[in-house]
Amino acid sequence: MKATQWMAMGVALAAGNAAAGTMQLFGVVDASIEYAKGSDSVVRMREGQQAASRWGIRGIEDLGGGLKANFLVESGFNIDTGTEFFGNNRLFGRQAYLGLSGGWGEVRLGRQYTPSFYALLRLDPFLLNGAVSPFNLLSATASQGTGHVAYGARFDNAVQYFSPKWGGFGFGAAVAPGEVPGSARSGLNFGMNATWEAGNAYAFYSYQGMYSGANVPVEPTLTSNHFVGGSYRFKPVEIGLLFSAASSDRPETRSARHYGVTFSWSVTQRDTFKAAALKRQILGGGQRPLAVTLGWDHDLSKRTTAYVRAVLVHNSAGGSVSNNSIVIDPGSGDDAKSVSVGLRHRF
Repeated sequence: MKATQWMAMGVALAAGNAAAGTMQLFGVVDASIEYAKGSDSVVRMREGQQAASRWGIRGIEDLGGGLKANFLVESGFNIDTGTEFFGNNRLFGRQAYLGLSGGWGEVRLGRQYTPSFYALLRLDPFLLNGAVSPFNLLSATASQGTGHVAYGARFDNAVQYFSPKWGGFGFGAAVAPGEVPGSARSGLNFGMNATWEAGNAYAFYSYQGMYSGANVPVEPTLTSNHFVGGSYRFKPVEIGLLFSAASSDRPETRSARHYGVTFSWSVTQRDTFKAAALKRQILGGGQRPLAVTLGWDHDLSKRTTAYVRAVLVHNSAGGSVSNNSIVIDPGSGDDAKSVSVGLRHRF
């Protein structure tokens, strides 16, 4: 069945169940005009620099006794061209899960965000935006050598548990088998987080482990990511810090360290200034990029926001790390820069 047919069916189902309040059609539409300069410069229309364009359906059913069933399916698209985005030709590439929840917490099954993603999301003022957030450097692999598996924000085939909150403390855990016959570790992903939030303070630790895919006769290698951070809100300003370490159990693979700082200022009820920076360092030498993003959001309504974004990735000599899909020639050491003005609408 074509994606357009699925979308039409989803709209009809959501509309037909709206009266019962069990199903909801939701989404985001985001577009911007941008000037970008890397090894070359370009003016272009971009999508999703405040929030990635998407549509989805979520539903919930009360099963009685405090038990509820829920599901969510979510698809991304490019507003500038109308093409599918982020799913690699999957219908619901952003998320697709089914779950049960109660006083004991919640369990979800399917393609979903990882425990580390949820912990980092609360810290990043740019909400881990795949275009402009400096936290995108957490997925970089340059100068680390072979055997390193890039950090990913989603797991396929995942079983994930979310605990209730106890005095502001909560935790989550997930495991996602690689489904490779004869090799239980190949492609296996797993992770956990522990978070605490009370008053103006937020703190967390999270871990994400990812095994490489099958490559006989080489055994799958494990990449480990550790994240620790937190923030404090001095109304109307919130400041946060992040430290992360990424390493592989393959001896010739270099480890990486990341140091981040975040800032958010609620200037008025409708205006927010935000900034974030992340420095990446390879132990034993290698590329050392610094990513910085500045932003201003102006709420035109509860659902519509105008925004400005400025992105910089400063590369060390010979580096070619980028952000926001800015093209950098390999080994050039060129910086990546962009400025954009955009509009985002939620429905």
